[in-house]
Amino acid sequence: MSIENENSTALSGGSAGRNNPALKPEQVEALLTISALLNSDLNAGRVLRDLLVQVCALFRADQAAVFLREKLPLSEENKGVSEARRQDIGKVICAANTGLSEAYLASLTAFYEKKEFRQLQSQRRPVYIADARNDARLNGLREVNTREGFRTMLTLPLLHREALIGTLILYHYQPHSYTEQETRLLTVFANQAALAITNARLYETARQREKDAALLAEAGRIFNSSLKTGDVLNWVVRTVGGCLGNSALVYIIQEGSDAAHPVAFYSSAVQNGEIKVVSPVKENAPVKLGSGPIGKSMQTGVSFLLRDPAEILKSIPFLTKEYGVNSLVCVPLKTRGRIIGSLLSYMVTYGASDKSIEEDQLGLAQALADRAAVAIENARMYEAAKREQRVKDEFLTLVSHELNTPLTNMKGYNHLLAKRLDESKPRGANGQPNRAVENLRQFTTIIGSQIDRLQYLVTDLARISQIESGQVELHMLPRPLLPLIQDAVAQVEEQLQIPGGPPVRHKFEVVARKNNLSAEVDPAVFSRIMHNLLTNAVKFSPNGGTIRIDLTLGPSQTVKVAVTDNGLGISEQDLPHIFERFYKASSQPGRANGLGLGLFISRNLAQAMHGQLIATSEEGKGSTFMLLLPRFGHTAPIPEHQQLPDWL
Repeated sequence: MSIENENSTALSGGSAGRNNPALKPEQVEALLTISALLNSDLNAGRVLRDLLVQVCALFRADQAAVFLREKLPLSEENKGVSEARRQDIGKVICAANTGLSEAYLASLTAFYEKKEFRQLQSQRRPVYIADARNDARLNGLREVNTREGFRTMLTLPLLHREALIGTLILYHYQPHSYTEQETRLLTVFANQAALAITNARLYETARQREKDAALLAEAGRIFNSSLKTGDVLNWVVRTVGGCLGNSALVYIIQEGSDAAHPVAFYSSAVQNGEIKVVSPVKENAPVKLGSGPIGKSMQTGVSFLLRDPAEILKSIPFLTKEYGVNSLVCVPLKTRGRIIGSLLSYMVTYGASDKSIEEDQLGLAQALADRAAVAIENARMYEAAKREQRVKDEFLTLVSHELNTPLTNMKGYNHLLAKRLDESKPRGANGQPNRAVENLRQFTTIIGSQIDRLQYLVTDLARISQIESGQVELHMLPRPLLPLIQDAVAQVEEQLQIPGGPPVRHKFEVVARKNNLSAEVDPAVFSRIMHNLLTNAVKFSPNGGTIRIDLTLGPSQTVKVAVTDNGLGISEQDLPHIFERFYKASSQPGRANGLGLGLFISRNLAQAMHGQLIATSEEGKGSTFMLLLPRFGHTAPIPEHQQLPDWL
């Protein structure tokens, strides 16, 4: 098939001459209509349909077709692209036709991919064939043209920025010629059509990217909607199996081994109303790292796409021929610099579908895999932490149970000993005080105090498992808070006055702006929180001083109980962590003689009563702990990070 040079006045093989009449007014009007249509629509399908309908009507063509390069050509603006790659035609597809047979389209597609597109790309001129049945240049097409009944063909290159994006072919069953003016106008029209088609394809590409971005955002939201590994895996395979192929599979590498196991599978491939695909998870056939395409992908971190059914069957052992898998994509699951597994998606057709996973979907597959890997790893880490926590809780529950029994016995015997001492004679035979009895009484008081302290610690251990499991039992009652505060202060003062112990250097001052402030609380739990706050204030005020307890109205219909000391204070780096379990302030190692549970338990108990516990402190100047509780009749929970006014 020859291409005429730029100065030629007639197309090869044609009988058209330069003296043919000019375009008729209706043809000019039709061309203007076509131009308007091409520039008013960004839907590639509609653009091509309008193009063929109008051209056939305008030039009395019996059939027409548009062939396009599957991918947009790389322009000069694409830096770093080799000339060989820029000239590569790639796959050619029939984008639209007016009713040509499948056999003819297949022959013409092969003809273009073999040589003709490359010739058109280099020459960029219209090609006119007067006798499509016998022209020697149409080797491979003469017989099919005869079978289809075509006599004349005109091929117009569709050029955009000097790059060939496709061709428009007009067919006539009878001999037909084109004037030079018609040909020139058709060339201008073809270039205009190329621009419209390119714009439409770019628009569709942008729309697809927008859809992919929305899909990735939704996938990320869904993947991270749960911290249960099973739920995350289920969402991953269902999402991927719905937007790439119709089946999806996740492999996870087993820790400490060189094998990955199938852990989640989904398929929507239906044949005769049922899904016949067997889940690889049930067969549990592991893949060794470095073995086969999947194993190598997990070892190297390189994705791959297979589109040859024979190669797919050879490479993927769990797939069988009856599934009719025509494409498969495999992408590694990477997170935090390591590969944790692999994500597969494949198209099961049962031989009845031409849908497949395309090469340009590989980027989407990798983006989905990246989001899935993060979600899976987060869920696994969370569940590992929960398992570790559960073991700790079980240990603490066991320890508290085992300690409670001997402590109860010790307390009973100590109480019995104190009672016997009270019944003994306070004075000896000479009338002098019995020093031995007095010393024993003092010892029993100290022993009792230490047993109480141990029982508090054991109770704290038992509280942890209740808090973690959400099984804190409360007996909520409306109570005025001032009497409960006064009782807690009296209890701590009594504990400080141990016979023979160091002199008391702390003074407690209770200030109530209103004596009748009430809240719905569990009295025992409220007293426990106050005891923890008061003993902490004592512990971290080694030089003594006044510990002030203020009972006032707080913000947003709350009652505020503030415990303020003038002690050591808390450093800025420790303050955000003091309510964490087992946390001890690093700035005061000499005072860290507890378990680091008191504040953790106090805050959780406060939250269980719909309240909140907040701390402010300045190192070296003391601390203030504020317990906020809803006023009686206002039981809405107080937000954990509520912004408090400056006056607090």
